[in-house]
Amino acid sequence: MNSQYEELNTSLIEEVRRQINENGESTENAFTSVFISYLTEHGETKVANSTVSFCQNSQDKIKVNAYAYDEYFQTLTLVVSLFNNRPEIARLNKTDATKLCKQATKMAKMCLTKTSEDMLELEESSNIYKLYEFISGLQSIDNISIILLTNKIAGKDIPEDTAINKLPVKYDIWDIERLSQIVFQKRDTEKLIIRFKTKYKYDLKLIKVPQNNGIYDSYVGYISGTCLAQIYKDEGQKLIEKNVRSFLQAHGKVNRGIRDTLKTNSQMFMAYNNGISTTAEDIVIEESNNHDGFISVKEIHGWQIVNGGQTTASVYTAMQAKIPLDDVFIQIKLTVIKNKEKSEEIISNISKYANSQNKITMSDFSANDDFHIELERLSRKVFVPAERGKSTKRWFYERARGQYTVELNRQPTQSEKKKFKDQNPKENCVSKTVAAKCAMCWLQHPDIVSKGLESNFVIYSEMIADGTIPKPDESFYTQMIAQVILFQQCDKIVAEQNFMGYKANINYYTIALLSKYHADKVDFDEIWRTQTLSPELCDLIKDLCYTVHNHLTNPGEENKGINITQWCKKIECWTLLQNRYEIHSI
Repeated sequence: MNSQYEELNTSLIEEVRRQINENGESTENAFTSVFISYLTEHGETKVANSTVSFCQNSQDKIKVNAYAYDEYFQTLTLVVSLFNNRPEIARLNKTDATKLCKQATKMAKMCLTKTSEDMLELEESSNIYKLYEFISGLQSIDNISIILLTNKIAGKDIPEDTAINKLPVKYDIWDIERLSQIVFQKRDTEKLIIRFKTKYKYDLKLIKVPQNNGIYDSYVGYISGTCLAQIYKDEGQKLIEKNVRSFLQAHGKVNRGIRDTLKTNSQMFMAYNNGISTTAEDIVIEESNNHDGFISVKEIHGWQIVNGGQTTASVYTAMQAKIPLDDVFIQIKLTVIKNKEKSEEIISNISKYANSQNKITMSDFSANDDFHIELERLSRKVFVPAERGKSTKRWFYERARGQYTVELNRQPTQSEKKKFKDQNPKENCVSKTVAAKCAMCWLQHPDIVSKGLESNFVIYSEMIADGTIPKPDESFYTQMIAQVILFQQCDKIVAEQNFMGYKANINYYTIALLSKYHADKVDFDEIWRTQTLSPELCDLIKDLCYTVHNHLTNPGEENKGINITQWCKKIECWTLLQNRYEIHSI
């Protein structure tokens, strides 16, 4: 068995267990969330916006663990999971894989064919009923995608495509072997090549901007809406991986405006639309077809639409809706980056400085953002203080899922692997979403953190964008790690009290309360120096967590009967805690 699979599987299991312990999630939900986050981190965007929700009825043999809808491709995606909670990697036979996929298919069929009266037997609060509401509320479904996630090794056979009411149903399997391939592979091995002449029979003519430098060449021109839509149909999200808005859905005002122009006033599209900004690693020019200042582009290598993803996807959606695109043309700017060392920096800056259309959220701050790259750099050079002698240990900032495991496997010998582990203990590995969680608790946003790691990370990223979170330096980094240590110790203290529920939310609100009223008793420099908390601070946290527990489980008459988990997500919960604490009424 490949050692990479085993390392990744061990890491994945540890992360699932940590998520169960810290957030109180069920095993199925924790595994599904962690696996999806690995896929999203490494560019598999089909499941990026999934709602993780365990839906199962053993009697009817139906099961779904997560679901999503892609408005651009009008694809309903259902995820079904199989978790093996053992470090030894097991195999998944074809029969069991097919059985799981069929359970999700049966769920889809039930939701698509049954009426609301048929579903009355289910409680409206049940996860299955919520999935039914989600699916029945979709205006249009062109495709159904069933994806099986497992940390076993599946065979090569994938269930054959089928159909539900003439809707095509396609199956896919992500096992530990396939996950390992994307985690450990070099991202640049699969270069996106667009062959305009041979594949699309399109003559892309551009004008080269008359400037000479060693960093980039710039070209401007236009492309037909039909050609752009066809390319997007073939390549999908791979074409807009570096677009800061690649996850935005087509329900924003700007997207509706694009769509309406295409539908009712297509000849004005060129005048009304800002066009697309693109980058490439290289281009192939048809030398015999260059004249009057124009060049004819045969191929573009490594093409990325870094601004204009909404335009591109909206044109594709219009094509799918049979809206004529004969009069639609889009202006295009192409930057061919010659200085490969500055490629990421230039692409990032083009994304940031190009015209803003919608508010930028999660995708604006990927693993390749400068903020996270700098934190990673600091974590590799800043050592934990030692009581005596030379410092030998570090924290490991993981800006992409699986990065620790990748670095460990890069070590050529067992002795080098041991040295790496000694210098970077696994317990000192912290992901960017966990760091964001700890920071947001200290910044007194327990209600936002209670909404989940991904939702919290969106807000944290927006705070980075608007300058609320400063650019990282060594002081910022050591304080961030101290906040992680504070949270970890708080989690242990809360666990020892055996509150029988809501542990994660108690953690969030306890740290926020500590920050609001007792920040003077928290010395982050001292926590970083000692890598632990003082006994006095531990005692204070213990007192505060009882206060928080009493508050969360007694939401007051106005909120009588409210679901406690949902109550924790409301700003009113945090406001009431402060009011109660100030008058000592809890």
